[in-house]
Amino acid sequence: MKKTFYLFLAVALANGIFSSADEKEYINSWLSNDPYDVNFGHIINKDEEWVNDVSSYVLEDSIHPSKYIDLGQWYQITEGDFKRLYFRINSWGHDGLADLRAKGIEPTDEEYLKAMRNEKKFYTSKPVLVRYDSLYCLSTFDYDNIDENSKADNLDPNSFQICYNWNTSYYASTYYGNYYGSSSSYECTSGGVAFPIRFLWEGGEASIICPFSLAESTFASYYYTLYYGKITYTKPNYLPQ
Repeated sequence: MKKTFYLFLAVALANGIFSSADEKEYINSWLSNDPYDVNFGHIINKDEEWVNDVSSYVLEDSIHPSKYIDLGQWYQITEGDFKRLYFRINSWGHDGLADLRAKGIEPTDEEYLKAMRNEKKFYTSKPVLVRYDSLYCLSTFDYDNIDENSKADNLDPNSFQICYNWNTSYYASTYYGNYYGSSSSYECTSGGVAFPIRFLWEGGEASIICPFSLAESTFASYYYTLYYGKITYTKPNYLPQ
């Protein structure tokens, strides 16, 4: 975990003064260059009211998120606590409707409601294990030498990242550590990687572009804007003591 978390820390920023304009430029460069053929397509802008409304519909009213969010579609949050966060839901996870989708059948309202009420759903205060496979730093990315850029992940089975005590309005607390010791364990805030959890079931998957204001604390202190290629959310088989 130390290797993953500190991978970007050896890269110093050329200028200590940072602004939202800088970050906007980093994100626009990433979207326009699309160095790993993500195919961002048409990105839909959503405001804070939309975030609050959809979160409430899903968490409180048991309305399936697919009523408001399309799989594979990139969204940008334009204002509020999650401003400049981009996200895409790749998979809802195990909501019990996969067989119907595989047959090309649109679930009925009753089947959607059953999925919301009966299947494993992540709700407030439930610990969630977070894994990501390809983390890149947009703030220092070299588009002229793609292969020289550092890629991080946290797929080491002997380490973990747990999001817990998150809610719809505030950041998550994130716990890092490993199974065999506590020397690399610490807590930090992490609004970005926790954001999609509210929409997902066990095994759900998302991709995000995370502004430094929503990054984990050490990344944020270096003003790093981050791209997470694939994040999966599952029930942890190990919880911090």
